[in-house]
Amino acid sequence: MSEPTGPHRVLLTETTSASAREVLTVLGRLGYRVGVLDSGDLSFTVGSRWVARRHRVPRFADGPLRWLDALAGVLAGGGYDVLLPTHEQLVALSAHRDRFAALVPGLAVPDFAAVRRVQDKAESVRLLDELGLPQPETAVVATPGRLRSRDDLLPGYVKLPVATASRGVWRVRDAAALRRVAALPQVSAGGGPVLLQRALTGPLAMISAVFDHGRLIGAHAALRRRDGVQGGAAAKESVRLPGAERDLALLGRRLNWHGPLSVDAILVGEAREPHYIDLNPRLVEPVNAQLAGAGLVERWLSVSTARDPGPPAYGTAGTHTHALLLALMGAAADGRGRRAVLGELVAATTRRGWYTASVEELTPAADPLSRLPLLLTAGLLLARPAAWSALAGTGTPPHALTDVGWRELVGSVDSAG
Repeated sequence: MSEPTGPHRVLLTETTSASAREVLTVLGRLGYRVGVLDSGDLSFTVGSRWVARRHRVPRFADGPLRWLDALAGVLAGGGYDVLLPTHEQLVALSAHRDRFAALVPGLAVPDFAAVRRVQDKAESVRLLDELGLPQPETAVVATPGRLRSRDDLLPGYVKLPVATASRGVWRVRDAAALRRVAALPQVSAGGGPVLLQRALTGPLAMISAVFDHGRLIGAHAALRRRDGVQGGAAAKESVRLPGAERDLALLGRRLNWHGPLSVDAILVGEAREPHYIDLNPRLVEPVNAQLAGAGLVERWLSVSTARDPGPPAYGTAGTHTHALLLALMGAAADGRGRRAVLGELVAATTRRGWYTASVEELTPAADPLSRLPLLLTAGLLLARPAAWSALAGTGTPPHALTDVGWRELVGSVDSAG
């Protein structure tokens, strides 16, 4: 597929997620300088030469409707013809799609009815069942008492219906751990069902796709080769998973999905059959896909601007990428101390071990000042490895959609309809 034509003026919806940073990296390498919505929190885009303008807005996590009003004010001033929601802002934009389609011509988001089936984990379990797509044995449990009685699914994971990354997900190995999780305020006082999903053995595949009104136009899969911190991937390797590509095509057709969609899967057995454990209405960390030839950001731009993206594209196998910042924090979080942090830095500098023939995806050398967070993190962790917890944070990320925010959006749609 050829590169997008025309001087597309692109606005990204946040700056604090790894996905936003990687979308910016891909756009920057394609020659774009973009605008970003900035909540004033610690940003992966600080100092980036590819950011042309920053617009101060409230934190999305503090209330999606207030954030939408601020976005509308930015767009009303003109200056942008493409809006790319890099995280769960896609959910909010889908809920008010007609309003924002009138403010910016380049917007590719699905219908909110489809988003509801993906964003709510209980609904996504039912959706996968309807389509006959494999997933771990899962119980949707109405009360904490019933949750405590389901130790037949252990070891497993307790999941809140609406959660971001590792927040709202707990690994439980035995009945005692299950009782402790069931007693947590987030679980016991949530007022809704929770999920208990049996843990499977196998590598984790992160799979992303882009759709054009239900038609799959690009897909890419990468194995998480090393864990970082709080569920992040410190190293990835691209793979081809034809079975997952067929499953995604089926999923997109059923939902008439428009724009990006990502899934996580455990590859089970020698056949590496994907069992789906999570659906996300967004594009996750696309640098590995770009380097592997899938061009998902370019295809996202194409469907946003109603251009023909051409035949579907799939990433090739064998592309290695890493995120040194996450590897450093993971080394500190594992309790291996200053020596482990220094060892990661030496290996990355000398391109040994995991860093042999691997490309940095989160803090690219082509955007020099954006490496400041990496340098600051390395210095802090060398001085005090225990500082990783303060750097990672335990609260809700600024870009995340909370359970309260989800109910706010659903209420706004239901009251309007």
